[in-house]
Amino acid sequence: MANINQFLDSVKESLNKINDEQSIFIVTGNDSADLDSIISALLFSYIASQQSDALYIPLVKVPLADLELRPEVGFVLESAGVIYKKLICIEHIDLTTLYNASARVILLDHNRLTFPFDETKWNDRVDGVLDHHIDEGLFTDIPLRIVTMVGSCTSLVVLQFPDAFQHGDDKSTLCQLAIAPILVDTINLRWEFGKTTTTDVQAYDIVRLFASADLTYDAIEQVKGRVQHLCIRDLLRKDYKEWVVDGYRVGTSSLPWDFRSWVERDGAKDIVDKTQEYIRERQLDMEIILTGYNGEDGQYKRELGFFVSDSALLPIKSILESDDSVGLKPLNLIHAQNSSGVAFYNQGNIKMSRKQIWPLVQSIINEKIEAK
Repeated sequence: MANINQFLDSVKESLNKINDEQSIFIVTGNDSADLDSIISALLFSYIASQQSDALYIPLVKVPLADLELRPEVGFVLESAGVIYKKLICIEHIDLTTLYNASARVILLDHNRLTFPFDETKWNDRVDGVLDHHIDEGLFTDIPLRIVTMVGSCTSLVVLQFPDAFQHGDDKSTLCQLAIAPILVDTINLRWEFGKTTTTDVQAYDIVRLFASADLTYDAIEQVKGRVQHLCIRDLLRKDYKEWVVDGYRVGTSSLPWDFRSWVERDGAKDIVDKTQEYIRERQLDMEIILTGYNGEDGQYKRELGFFVSDSALLPIKSILESDDSVGLKPLNLIHAQNSSGVAFYNQGNIKMSRKQIWPLVQSIINEKIEAK
């Protein structure tokens, strides 16, 4: 049985000589290419490949160079003996060739096709979905479809293939990889933050038996939190997702850092100017920045920042400001924030991550704002 490094090498080799007679599945994580997305797609592809002659391609939807922005990915993979530079990244595939070879798509950590699979022609190629975000009701008649609001998508992969994690020859490697995103996405399985579910606990109870006790939540978060050296543009790109709703393009950036420390380093003016440059680069109508971090008092905290470039979207800011379930309180980090479309807030409800904030934003655009 090939190990994961050999598996990744063999996939890259197969990509150079696509065989039209072989079944091909592109197993793609979401656009943010975070730890959960990358590892869930990798584990699913690797285990499925052991059970079939098909080619399973675990796709990371960012360039390999961008993984430098995510040091926790290399840290976790290398703790399991996996060389992260062997990952199959977006520049390693030729989508036209794969489409012409009748490749199918399996979505991990999202349940809607996004770039570069957002062309209509891919809609009939989706064969599977494993996801833990709000169910958008798509691809309901496919062989594998599990969409449920658990903490980590990797938990779903573990419970989809429990024998591999309990009895496989390489169960220690698989469990070492799986335990990391489960811990990170549930904030160390702490129920008070509203992200942990019984599904996550079941998956954790399987993988903890063979994972190293040295790979802890705190160790991963320490590496993940090394962002102070990143420029403003790279901070915005580190954990980024983008959507188009009714013609409006909205970007979201998640950061493991607090606004005050960021302002102390770069100054509010530079942050605003460089973020607006990023908005122009991405042709966004709005950028939302979400922070999550441990404060000096040891308590977990969240913040929210709005950069509205199309005034038609200003109601999003005012509606969320008055939504008690979010609990926004202004942070006075810049002047005239209300009139400029730029605002920073402390978020009282720490249970609401991007997974909950984005559906609120989407519903406001759908219900309160005229389509573009």
